[in-house]
Amino acid sequence: MLLSATLLSRQLIIATTTSLYETGLLDLLKTHFEKRYPIQVVFAPVGSGMALAMGKRGDADLLLVHSPLDEEQFMKEGFGLERASFMYNDFIIVGPKEWQEREFKDVLSFMRYIYENRMPFVSRSDNSGTHRKEQELWKSIGVVPEGKWYHMAGTGMAQTLLIANELRAFCLTDRATFEMVKKRLNLKICYEDDELLKNIYSAILVNPKNGKKVNYEDAKKFVDFLLEDSTLKLIESYSVNGVKLFRVFR
Repeated sequence: MLLSATLLSRQLIIATTTSLYETGLLDLLKTHFEKRYPIQVVFAPVGSGMALAMGKRGDADLLLVHSPLDEEQFMKEGFGLERASFMYNDFIIVGPKEWQEREFKDVLSFMRYIYENRMPFVSRSDNSGTHRKEQELWKSIGVVPEGKWYHMAGTGMAQTLLIANELRAFCLTDRATFEMVKKRLNLKICYEDDELLKNIYSAILVNPKNGKKVNYEDAKKFVDFLLEDSTLKLIESYSVNGVKLFRVFR
């Protein structure tokens, strides 16, 4: 009984984005971390919005998220003690392989083209970091997407891509998840390489004042581990189907 209580007290709850969790990178990091410390890492893949909500309630010790504006507000309100941006990749817009590509000045021009032509589009619509980025893009061109052409999935990234595939629709996704599931899809990258599509991941230490269960001590150990040069090299070398998914901040 004493051993069980000890093990339970050394549990670290990390709320994270579904898109990051689905890449498999976190399982690799968990293995390396648990070899060093007698701490059981438990991931809660819920999307950035729900992860931040868990942090506010004190239901998670550490957050791995990619919704910068929401993160800044979270920190401003005192729910987090430390925020470190440690890696990034990018968002892309994918669509049917049969779509005839054309030139656009920037991603906002492409989004306007989708809107004006009412081209089928699938949104995650789950308050995730990806959904928030999509909302920012629509807001930047001054439109509110609605109608039969606009489909709200309300689910994780991989499932949203499968829905877009079924509907022959366009979709905003992080590059990593697309690389993970593209063999199951008849979709292609239709727009990429725009500064507005940069996708930054940050680690946030939850303020222990948010709840009695917050394990700040072990969360700090994980963040320190995450920012070590050896861990950053591990992240940068991680690949799926021969494609490296992330770059790191040094």
